[in-house]
Amino acid sequence: MDIRKLLATATKSVELLYDREAIVKRYEEYEKPNGSTSQKWVTKHEKIPCRLSTVGMQTLNNTAQDDANQITYDAKLFLSSEVDILAGDEITVQLFDGEILIITEEFTSAKKPFLYVTHQEVLLTKKVYA
Repeated sequence: MDIRKLLATATKSVELLYDREAIVKRYEEYEKPNGSTSQKWVTKHEKIPCRLSTVGMQTLNNTAQDDANQITYDAKLFLSSEVDILAGDEITVQLFDGEILIITEEFTSAKKPFLYVTHQEVLLTKKVYA
């Protein structure tokens, strides 16, 4: 048995670790009724099982004296390698307790994912203001 087939059998086990759901939005061009084109956010995937992990420590950046303090941190999203994720996608990650939504986190950008046989890892950046 080759290693790819062996790893593929582990995919279901890896997915048992997913405790959250993701919504993936992409900025796409569309045609208006008058024939002109514009862009808008389009939901590409919903209710995608996933797991979220922080990468490194949170930092507090004060870019200018009159600007608000900006808290920037990176996170890593684990999900099925079959889900199409592109750099620049906006990803909302939600944690539920049964049917009750506990936490919603929105990430402003996604970098190109790292694809593996069993899953993919997407590096995310979140920026919020203190």
